[in-house]
Parts: sequence; C-alpha cells; structure tokens
Amino acid sequence: MSRVFERDGDWWIDFKDAQGIRRRKMIGPNKRVAQEVLDGILGNVARRVYLGVIDDSPISFADFADKVWWKRVSHTLKPRTQERWEGILEKHLKPAFPGALRAITAATAESYVAKRIEQKASASSVNREVTVLKHMLKRAVQWEYVNTNPIAGLKALREPPGRTRFLSVEEIGKLLGAFDWDGASSPLLRHYLRPFVVLAINTGMRRNEILSLTRKSVDWGNRVLTLDDTKNGTPRHVYLNDAAFDALRSLPARLDIDRVFPFDPNQVTMAFRRLAKRAGLGGFRLHDLRHTFASHQAMSGVASRGLQVLLGHKDARMTMRYSHLSDSYLRNAVNGVVLGRSGTASQEGQVGTYVAPEVAAK
Repeated sequence: MSRVFERDGDWWIDFKDAQGIRRRKMIGPNKRVAQEVLDGILGNVARRVYLGVIDDSPISFADFADKVWWKRVSHTLKPRTQERWEGILEKHLKPAFPGALRAITAATAESYVAKRIEQKASASSVNREVTVLKHMLKRAVQWEYVNTNPIAGLKALREPPGRTRFLSVEEIGKLLGAFDWDGASSPLLRHYLRPFVVLAINTGMRRNEILSLTRKSVDWGNRVLTLDDTKNGTPRHVYLNDAAFDALRSLPARLDIDRVFPFDPNQVTMAFRRLAKRAGLGGFRLHDLRHTFASHQAMSGVASRGLQVLLGHKDARMTMRYSHLSDSYLRNAVNGVVLGRSGTASQEGQVGTYVAPEVAAK
C-alpha cells in the first residue's frame, strides 16, 4: 500500500515501483508536495505496468553514452571493435547529437546521414556509424531510458561491391623482389616483413590473425596453425604449404616474447605500404594479399566450399567475391573448347589450366 508519512518533521513517500520493489524517499517538509510526488510516481508505475509506457529520461546523449552504455557494453566487445566504436562515438556521434537522448528522432538521424554524405563519407562508413547509434538506442529502450527506438527502421545505405584486387604471378615476383634493396635495413623489414608477406599470400590469413600467432599456435609436426581469435569468433585451423612453413621457420628465435610477429597492426601496415610503393604497386593494400591467395586458389580449381573453409568465412556470399578471375585464366577457359570448326566440337586444351605461382615460395 502506497502512503505518505512524517518522520522528524519531513514527509516521506512509501510505494512499490514497476518491478514490485518497495521504495521509500524523503521529499521535504510539505505534505502536499509529498502527495503530489507520490501521485506522479504512481501514475508512471501504472503506465509502465498496465500500458508498457516508459517516461523518457532527460539524460543527455553524451552522458548516456559515457556513463551508461559504454560502461555496460565495452567489455563485451573485441579490442578492435572497441577501438572502432569508441572512435565513432567520440569523433562523430557525440558532436552530432549534443542534446538529450530523448531528442533523437528519425528525422535527426536522417539529417546526420545526409550531412555525412555531404562530407564525402563512404556508404560503408556511414552504415557503421548508424549501426553504433542503433545499438545505443536499442539498449536505451531495454534499460528503460526511452520508450521507443526512433531509428529502428532506418535503412542502411547501399554500398558498392567490395574491392577485390589481387596480384598476378609477375606482380608477386615484383613484390618479393622489392625486399632486395639497400633501404631494407630496419629490423621489421629485414627479419619479419618478408615472412609475414609470404605467410599471408600462402594462407589467406587476415593481418590481425597473423599478428595474434604465438608459439603455441604452431603445430610444426603437422604443419598447421590454430587460430583461437578470429574475426567471426570461431576458432579454425590453417594449413601450411612449403612456402608458408619455410617463412615461419626463417623467423628469428626469441625468448623475450611469445608472439611470433612482435609488432602492432599500424607498424606492419605502414611498412607494407612502403614496400608496395617500392615494388611499383602503389595502392595495393595489405588486405589484398588475402584476396591474392583466394583468387589464385579459385583459379587453381578449389571449390567454393573449400575456399570458404580456407578463408574462414561464415557466409558463402563473401567467398563468391573471388569469382573475379584473371584474364589469362578466362581466355584459357574459352580457348580450351572450340565449337563450330568443321561442324564439330574439339577440345584443344584443358579448360581452366592453371599453374600455381611458384614465385611465392621463393
């Protein structure tokens, strides 16, 4: 039973909240004010219990982001996702929504998207930012800071097809040949970058997967790597061919650190960018080594399901990106079967004949 009562000259209210938990609060010296507060609280409780209506909190967007949302969700995210989401929050969302959390509407969110497009942000970048905003508002509803999520139905921007750039056999030779120059004097270039590149191009592992390798990850007897921390969250095994196996064996022996490649993601990315430029492959990115592995595997005849497993894709549609095959492979496939010559069909060569890039093993 809800009531107001006096204690030591102050009036208190006694009530049960929407969860049925008994609460007591001191209001002040005025009984009428205490009764009005109690009536208001009971009205809110009734709306929640019987109508499911939640009064929106006056908390600011920034305070909700920092003091509530980030404290509760950050520890559930992978380190890379933490870094990316925190950057989106600080650089874009908090400056764009300086007012109250409840002030965000579908219209303000659409205005944000339009402004980001005017700023020449890519569709994929804007979609990632909106994903974070949707996550925040979804949690705000669950935690009863707002009654509804106003942007739940906001559609993602259409993104262009993913970039698939891969090296030809000749370009692989240029890339590996770029290590043979006087400027390659830093320990990173001299001892680690070449094995890193050879490993990436012969396994298709992502940059962070390679950097996560420890001595325990390597099964030297079976020539298999075990990846416990992958992008899709599922552990997988990576099989080593001769080139990849020799690349790992060439690494300096170190007892001071358990990691196989002791540098951070930005270091290897910047070093590779300089290497690619030296090789005359400006614009070729580190992740394109994964594309190179996948494309040459596809051209060698590996079935899509096998390629999906090799790459660690959960979604087969990601693997289909590597149907972009080289001109020489496609030309060879067409020339392999000749129709209409003297009214007969003749097979002049093996369709799709492909020679694996042995240069990658050097």
